Amino acid sequence: MARKHPATNNPKVAPMKKRFQPNIALFIFLLILLYVIVLAWGYLTKSHISIYEVNTSELNDDTPIYGFAMREEQIFYADGSGYVNYYNAEGNRVGKGDVVYTLDGTGEISDLLGEIQNQNTSSQDITSMRKTIASFQNSFNFANYGAVSDLTFNINNTIFQQNNKTLYSDLNKAIKKAGQSKNFSKHTASVSGVISYAVDGYEDIKEKNLTPELLDEYGKEEKKQVKTKEKVESGAPVYKLVTSNDWSLYVNLSDSYYQQLKSLNFVRVTIEKDGISFNASVEMLERDGAHIAKLSTSRFMERYINDRFLKLEFDLNKAEGLKIPNSSILKKEYYVLPRDVVYSGEGQYVMKQVINDEGIVDKEKTEVKDYYLINNMYYVDSNIVKGGDILFNPTTQEDYIVSSKENLYGVYCVNQGFCQFKAIDILYQNKEYTIVGAGTAGGLAPYDHIIVDASQISEDDFID
Repeated sequence: MARKHPATNNPKVAPMKKRFQPNIALFIFLLILLYVIVLAWGYLTKSHISIYEVNTSELNDDTPIYGFAMREEQIFYADGSGYVNYYNAEGNRVGKGDVVYTLDGTGEISDLLGEIQNQNTSSQDITSMRKTIASFQNSFNFANYGAVSDLTFNINNTIFQQNNKTLYSDLNKAIKKAGQSKNFSKHTASVSGVISYAVDGYEDIKEKNLTPELLDEYGKEEKKQVKTKEKVESGAPVYKLVTSNDWSLYVNLSDSYYQQLKSLNFVRVTIEKDGISFNASVEMLERDGAHIAKLSTSRFMERYINDRFLKLEFDLNKAEGLKIPNSSILKKEYYVLPRDVVYSGEGQYVMKQVINDEGIVDKEKTEVKDYYLINNMYYVDSNIVKGGDILFNPTTQEDYIVSSKENLYGVYCVNQGFCQFKAIDILYQNKEYTIVGAGTAGGLAPYDHIIVDASQISEDDFID
């Protein structure tokens, strides 16, 4: 048997090397990922320019405080026991000798008066009642829940207001028609004044009795309605008269309010209860080391006749105008020129002294733009004039040397796509916002767009 050659049985075969096949999908993914990382890094490290739209608004940083109301008021008491019947609505002015109330011992007169009032009730009374209820709903606050008890009294008083003018004469006619005797006593006013049917125990307090502790008793007063259908005893209070329109609010001042008020003769006061504002004269008093302001007026006495403590605000830290963030405000230096040196006609310009190419002193007309006219002075940009420039004054026929410089507050306005400085007139400023006037010539207007942070950009820079 023939033997096979070993080389024939075990041939040596060299393996082929695999060719490199790049992963295109992975490459594209990594490229995109790198691009996103670069963009994100650029976005995170780039200073972002925020834009703010200017709008008309109001800032009010006054802290409400309570004032103690003092009036010329006198309480009148029943001179016998019985049922009291009234003939004037609360807040009405009664004259000396007018019938204020009658007193009867049986209560028959009260029933008769009730019948007369029911007969006289009209649609006008119902309308007035609805207004009273609506006013209560608009001003009601759960923090002052005690006001609910006054609602019924106010509604009854509203009805009484409509038909009280002839009530006493109508009563006499009804008694005469029924053939009854006048089994009641009539009581008239000994002085003229505005009538009230509420007492609170503070009526006899005078200015000499005021203390800081007394002024802090707001919320502790107890108002009592003396107008009742129950029988009253002799000596009980039956009504009160305020005999003068002049009244005052006494306020215990903080140090900051004292510093603001001490040099004022008048201050604007707003009553928080209903938003009514009025001017009051200011007088400073000292009590036990405390500063007390006496705020006097002759307006709205009847409106607050039954209020002893009134929550109020001073319109000191308050302004209305264009509201902008404080961070948007910057200062820019301007040269200040008298109005006389600026020519007006077809635009504004100055005649500046120059030396021409031949070395001769001459005058050159230079247009004045980007200026502000404030208090009869021109505030001119440094690209128009510079310190040491000599301008001709046509009024005095003399030369004027430019030297005076002042800073104007302003913001960068970007309505045109680039930063343009606009001067502002600051009216009021707190920690976050500023109220500026809307009347500055060439200044801000509602709906202008400004840079929020003026430190991030420069004038004439374009906004991306």
